[in-house]
Amino acid sequence: MMFPRDHLVAALHARGICYLAPTPHGDEPPLTDDELILGLAASKDGRLRFALAGLLLVHPELAHKAICLVEQRCNPAPDKQPPDWAWDEVRRQYVAALYLQRMWRTRLTMCMGERPLIPDHFTQALGLPSPDAMYGEQGLRALTECSDFNDWSSYEQVVDMLCEQPCTAIPSPFGRGLG
Repeated sequence: MMFPRDHLVAALHARGICYLAPTPHGDEPPLTDDELILGLAASKDGRLRFALAGLLLVHPELAHKAICLVEQRCNPAPDKQPPDWAWDEVRRQYVAALYLQRMWRTRLTMCMGERPLIPDHFTQALGLPSPDAMYGEQGLRALTECSDFNDWSSYEQVVDMLCEQPCTAIPSPFGRGLG
């Protein structure tokens, strides 16, 4: 385990993603963006791994950090080496967020305000469709069909939980958010 669940949840809450429990106590150490991305990807908790897609939907400006982490296999700290499968999980959650953003663009904009598009990355390397194919639906279907679980439903829940979470506001990279 790279980081305790409470620390990851607190870091998500600090970034406007507050649909996961427990509510932070306030004494959790802050995590850098790199630590949070890798910590979520390396979590054994599926809800935390799927929250990485949610993080990228709320903060698409972190997409470039995720790309850099995977391509350079950067580590936030030498003592926090993620398991090998975590790198694949970053890519998986990245492309899921890419597809979800295209599929749910109108709803996400209504909930969170305008956001920049997540750049198309990793889809060709993973043999997945363009995010423009059927507004991302074709790609998300192809991605979820590779899983033994109902990932489609889990990704829909990420969008639902982001739009219905108890936070009063989600910070916008453009300086405005709904609150």
